[in-house]
Amino acid sequence: MSILGKSKTINILIAMLAATMLTGGCVDMTQWLGGTDTPPPSTQPAPREYTQIDVPQPISLLLPKKINIHPFTTTRTFDKDGGIRGVDVRVEVFNAFQEATKAFGSFRFELFTHKRNAEDPKGEKREIWEIEPSMLDAKENLRYWNRSQQMYEFKLQWDKPIPVGEKFVLQAVFTSPFTDRLITQRVFMSGQ
Repeated sequence: MSILGKSKTINILIAMLAATMLTGGCVDMTQWLGGTDTPPPSTQPAPREYTQIDVPQPISLLLPKKINIHPFTTTRTFDKDGGIRGVDVRVEVFNAFQEATKAFGSFRFELFTHKRNAEDPKGEKREIWEIEPSMLDAKENLRYWNRSQQMYEFKLQWDKPIPVGEKFVLQAVFTSPFTDRLITQRVFMSGQ
């Protein structure tokens, strides 16, 4: 390569670096650097949407303000033969007073592989569960409520093998017409 060719290449690289720095790193350089194509968008449906209903004070203080995936969440088998496997999820819901409360709306769970040493530990999406029917119905809501532990229990079936000791990220999304969308996630290890 001639000196003129090298300086042209260097100028292009400097221009690309400057563009990246000026945009805060928000430029996809793969189209110029011959990277891979972007993956196709998810074929999974988006979380359920509701038309918001204004709830007056002080009643609004009793509505869900925070959700938490409880540490008792783990992978397990749901029958004696070990044929039905999945994720046993426990979700705590708290109101403005940090007290356990019920959540009328919809829960969606997304399971991801775990990325070590990453700011966002979510890796590849492995599975999505939408709790159907919606828990707006009081009878359906009570179906998942554990009175003694004051939290919800969901047994999410997963037909894929779950190796013991593998880390996953579980994300829970709660959507309701009465409150803002609430999202939480927890890293857990299968079999523990």
